[in-house]
Amino acid sequence: MPDRQYMRETYEALHRHPELSEAELWTAEYVARELDLLGFEVRTNVGGTGVVGILQFPRPGRVLALRCDMDALPVQEETGVAYASLNSGVMHACGHDSHMAMVLGTCSYAARNKERLAGTLLAIFQPAEENVVGAKAMLEQGIFSALKPDRIVGIHNWPTLPAGSVGLQEGPITAYADRFKVVFSGEGGHGAFPHRTTDPIAMATAGIQHAFALVQRGADTRFPQTLSFGVIRGGTIFNVIPRQVVVEGTVRTIRTEDQERMIKQLHQAFKAGAHLYGGEYSLEYQKGVPAVINDALSAEELARFFAASMPEVPVVSQGLASLIGEDMAYFLQEVPGVLLLIGSGQEGCVNELHHARFLVPERTLETGHRALTSIVEGYLS
Repeated sequence: MPDRQYMRETYEALHRHPELSEAELWTAEYVARELDLLGFEVRTNVGGTGVVGILQFPRPGRVLALRCDMDALPVQEETGVAYASLNSGVMHACGHDSHMAMVLGTCSYAARNKERLAGTLLAIFQPAEENVVGAKAMLEQGIFSALKPDRIVGIHNWPTLPAGSVGLQEGPITAYADRFKVVFSGEGGHGAFPHRTTDPIAMATAGIQHAFALVQRGADTRFPQTLSFGVIRGGTIFNVIPRQVVVEGTVRTIRTEDQERMIKQLHQAFKAGAHLYGGEYSLEYQKGVPAVINDALSAEELARFFAASMPEVPVVSQGLASLIGEDMAYFLQEVPGVLLLIGSGQEGCVNELHHARFLVPERTLETGHRALTSIVEGYLS
């Protein structure tokens, strides 16, 4: 594979220089330089630090977009590899470095085969996926106003799939990722005289338990969904009952009807908890990034491409839906396509995204490259 060494070197260079969401300056410069060297028309500062490469082929045809993400996480790396992060406290712990390497490797392939391809290849390097604002910012800036793709394919390494495989599933593949904050209010006082107070800690405790019970009993188990609490904040000293307690959490669903049911049940649970102890509550619910919904026709097309060009590669097509959030969803609301999963799991290694010892194996780069070049050939040959 001519691009194998190129991808490895690219992956290691990007891994050494991770940058947080909306601050991907070195990364954007590196990507723009590589695209320019490959002969792409390059647009920078798209939706912040985003980079877009455009390669026109000699004959007219379809427009295919490949999307990857660029940002890293505030994680102190513990891998011990020679190419470990040079930026203290920042690491490519989600494998976005591998996504960029796979797309750049595919851009290299397309540039070498330019004379026999048709249409246009659009390479999208998106900033700020981890805080899910980058895709929307690129769209709001008009990324597709002059050149709208016929298909878009995003990629993400997936450690729950073994390296050497791919995951391709139509329909929901990630979740609606929402957040909420509830404030329980009462009348504080001395810890020795709780009967003179309306205790917001008791309200919060009851509200949380009610919420878990309501959500669990009302969930349709055929569809993934979850409720998690991440913050409980209240009080200043051990012997004073506070006036307020703040609780924050997240709701993940893959259907809008489950999302709406969750909102209703949170109100029921928190109201019951507050009123049980004579207090009040207020709930702020923020709908976040929508679910990634893979287009059925696009998934069918990719399955045909893979069967023809890499029949020995296992293609997993069921049970892939996850409750993570992914702003690829915004692109898929504008253009039909899929989020393609590239297996990155290895026996005896850390197979967990966002972990300080997580690394993407070289076999994942090779499988992703084969899948993406198969897609380029399928749509643009």
